[in-house]
Amino acid sequence: MTVTFGLLGTIEARIDGLLVEDLGHSRQRHVLAALLVDANGPVSTKQLIDRVWAGRPPQRALGTLYSCISRLRRALAPASRDVRIARHAGGYLLTVDASAVDLHHFRRLVAQAGATHRDEQAVDLLEQALGLWRGEAFAAADTPWFNALRAVAHQERLAVELDLADIRLRRGDHARLLSELSARAQQHPLDERVAGQFMTALYRSGRAAEALNLYQAVRRRLADELGTDPGPALQAFRRTAPGGSRDRSCPDHEDPVPAGLRATRTPMCPQAPAAAPTAR
Repeated sequence: MTVTFGLLGTIEARIDGLLVEDLGHSRQRHVLAALLVDANGPVSTKQLIDRVWAGRPPQRALGTLYSCISRLRRALAPASRDVRIARHAGGYLLTVDASAVDLHHFRRLVAQAGATHRDEQAVDLLEQALGLWRGEAFAAADTPWFNALRAVAHQERLAVELDLADIRLRRGDHARLLSELSARAQQHPLDERVAGQFMTALYRSGRAAEALNLYQAVRRRLADELGTDPGPALQAFRRTAPGGSRDRSCPDHEDPVPAGLRATRTPMCPQAPAAAPTAR
């Protein structure tokens, strides 16, 4: 039997594709998630209690934890050849193929995409990674540890979305990306990389005035909310785009997308800033 675990959405387990219905109440599922995050590595009982109950452990926390582990073992017994929860040095060790846990599989696919130099292969891997998400990571788990982990996972997801958009922009898919980039810019109004991608797509779609209006809106928002100016990449866009303070050393036909907003294109304007590292 094959077992898979989902953390990038509701916390779930499947055996041969069928949902395991008897994983138990929410705290028991959270115990499972706390072990799966460190799959194939030991987790102490203290860590498990802190992760799952934070500052509000039950009166008999150890007994409750033991009970949760026992029930999880029974629920996963049909797949005992693929997953095992064992006692280990004052805690527990969940042994499983890491690719069976969507969070770890997601990170492995992203790493593979980062290692390839072929756009087509990178797109395929990044799309597979994003396809693993079913909703909010660790849904319904509400402790400081889970909340911090969720924030990190969602930042990783955003970075993948932006990497994928970079490749598609490089391949000339700006028109088809407009709707997606517009929605992302509304969701992340202070993210300069998000804004830069949307500005790039607008300009390349013949909507230079809208791109410059977006730049001004982002500049005001950064000043009002963070007390900062746009970074070099966005400022370069303003300088080179028609209607901005154009750098006359650039040829008139040059696409005014600064190096920091172009993943691999070589800038024709020598004044454009060097490409910023792209998170993978």
